[in-house]
Amino acid sequence: MLTTFLVACLAISAMGVTAMAQEVVRITNIGRGYFAGPLYVAMREGLFEKHGLKPDVTFVKGGSLAFQSVFNREVDFGILSYEHVLTGAAQGRNLVSIFNITDRPLNNIVVNNALYEANKDKSLAEKVRALKGAKVGTPSAGGSGEKMLGVLAREYGLDLPKDVELVYLGTEAASYVGAFQTGTITAGMPFEPAGVVIKERGLGDTLVNLMSGEVEQFRDLIFMTLVTHPSLIAEKPELVRKVVAVFAEAQQILLDPNRGPKIMGEEFSTMDASANQQAYDVVKEIWSKDGRMTLAGAKKVHDYLQPKGEGEINFEETFTNEFLPKQ
Repeated sequence: MLTTFLVACLAISAMGVTAMAQEVVRITNIGRGYFAGPLYVAMREGLFEKHGLKPDVTFVKGGSLAFQSVFNREVDFGILSYEHVLTGAAQGRNLVSIFNITDRPLNNIVVNNALYEANKDKSLAEKVRALKGAKVGTPSAGGSGEKMLGVLAREYGLDLPKDVELVYLGTEAASYVGAFQTGTITAGMPFEPAGVVIKERGLGDTLVNLMSGEVEQFRDLIFMTLVTHPSLIAEKPELVRKVVAVFAEAQQILLDPNRGPKIMGEEFSTMDASANQQAYDVVKEIWSKDGRMTLAGAKKVHDYLQPKGEGEINFEETFTNEFLPKQ
């Protein structure tokens, strides 16, 4: 009996030591979009704990807030777009992308049924010009959706903001569904799963599919990334390596058609199984296969972003593949 008691005590003690040994890692994410799939997989599959880490995850509304959190070292890592990293670099406020979550944009151009039926079979240029006079919902002022709409407008003859009225609706799918229902917007560039939900509710459809690669300028980018402060890399390179390993493993699970959809369905449980599968099928097009980033991808983002600032950007200081698992 005494032996059994001692074994139990030792087991409890070992559990306590394991818990104490876990290093807290603070991560912030912009909203709750499907794009952040590897974060949800990592949390649900216990991948942080596997590497001796305890995740402390917060959610903020917008990439600018996520950037500030990481730059001010209120958190250790942030999920935010490489656009913000480049913009910061142009202003002398440096962060480093360490894992590429998506290599395409998070937004398609979704329109109401009338616009869709009138333009679905037209050329890309005609589809873009069909947005003249539209009220277009995007997540935030100066965000990715607005920037990409600006690129398309310049190329195909729209004058922004004269020809299009922008409405800022945040990242939640429900905001876009409500705005389509009330006619507050006639088009949108929301994060998924909003586009899928809009189509499922019979409110509209995707007119321009940026996520599938329909627009060449928005393929093979460094886009939504895991970011950290250069000082953290210098101080705790092993922590950075562990967190990147977590995301790399989570990304592979996410891309597994036998595992990924089920986990995302559990995370987005308010959506039915059909909507979840549709959202997964849409977003899997943009998830990076291995998290790797390229100089060409960085420069493509710079070409359309044209960040304002006095500093000259050294692209190779804005991202690194150093911490990716060896292949």
